[in-house]
Amino acid sequence: MGQYITFRVARQDFVMDATRIRGLLPVEDMIALDQPQQWIIGIAAIRGHDFPVVDLRGKLGIPRGSGGRSPCVVAVEVTGPRLIGFIADRVSEVLTLRNVDRSSPTLRITGRTRRVLDPDQILTDDVALSL
Repeated sequence: MGQYITFRVARQDFVMDATRIRGLLPVEDMIALDQPQQWIIGIAAIRGHDFPVVDLRGKLGIPRGSGGRSPCVVAVEVTGPRLIGFIADRVSEVLTLRNVDRSSPTLRITGRTRRVLDPDQILTDDVALSL
């Protein structure tokens, strides 16, 4: 059994291992880059540590759409250990689930299909090295 956070980006539902989440910040706390680098759209900080903020829409090939009513920057720990963030239109809930098959690209929870997102796959090594 484990805890998982559910969130939404551009009308798509996602699920991620909640033990990797290090914080949720108001999107206003992100400093937007004047010239974004690939999918890096800004910088945010949590507990004195700066980290890049990734545009998941662009990174995952999700069509642009209107943002959510309560967007936030989700700070996650990736292999390293280091922090990265991404903007979620809405963080829905934390669920306790049994034996989630992380190799499966989707998961059906309470009648809704959600994409399983591995934080280590958000940034590719070539992008991470350029930070």
